[in-house]
Amino acid sequence: MDLAGSRVVVTGGSSGIGLALARVLAEAGGSAVITGRSEARLQEAAALHPGLIPVVCDVTRDDQVAALREQMDREGGTDILVNNAGVMHFFDVTKGFPLESQLQEIEIDVAGPVRLVHHFLPGMLKRASTIVNVSSGLAWVPFTAAPVYSGSKAFVHAWTRSLRAQLAGTSVRVVELLPPVVDTPLADGLNPSFPRMPPRTLATAFLRGLERGADEIAPGQSGPLRWMARLAPGFIFRRLNASPLPAGQ
Repeated sequence: MDLAGSRVVVTGGSSGIGLALARVLAEAGGSAVITGRSEARLQEAAALHPGLIPVVCDVTRDDQVAALREQMDREGGTDILVNNAGVMHFFDVTKGFPLESQLQEIEIDVAGPVRLVHHFLPGMLKRASTIVNVSSGLAWVPFTAAPVYSGSKAFVHAWTRSLRAQLAGTSVRVVELLPPVVDTPLADGLNPSFPRMPPRTLATAFLRGLERGADEIAPGQSGPLRWMARLAPGFIFRRLNASPLPAGQ
């Protein structure tokens, strides 16, 4: 896959996984737009990594997503759309947790990718293009301390498979990236014994998978999770959830 000259959008691109993915795609020759809700964080990321293009876009705002798509269309269209924006809350339902926080996860982690694809797909069908949905190894085995997040990633996995089947034979390729635990602020509340993959390592593995034509890219511990979920689902569920809730939850 030749990425030279490709036009890329990465949601949640001001830090962590999104920023790492945008950087490797830009280094491979793409023109990478990074989006997020905070203009200050986006500008800071762009200042540290020249070549990245910051655009404020909240994936929960239909008007902002439509405006982003219109901007990309005016400037030549979108070749690669990376749905990466996400949030994760740890909580115990027996102790209570704000409904608005749970619904926020669904709005960002589930409705966000759906909204992006809804707006971007018509234009992407007119060119050779790629949709990349970032889910998680937790799509196969849920982490019970983050129930809404785990459920959202299972949704993204099933939805991505369905999109891939529906778009087979069109100009649009559909790829799923299923990261393990990555060393980002999103994982700060996890048990410190969980191994953490550096964002750059994940992004490099993603780029290799993208270039070789993989439909599902599951680096690090995500690969074994996939097979264990099939071969010994009860065992791997208990093993993953043997650690207590994160401190303070």
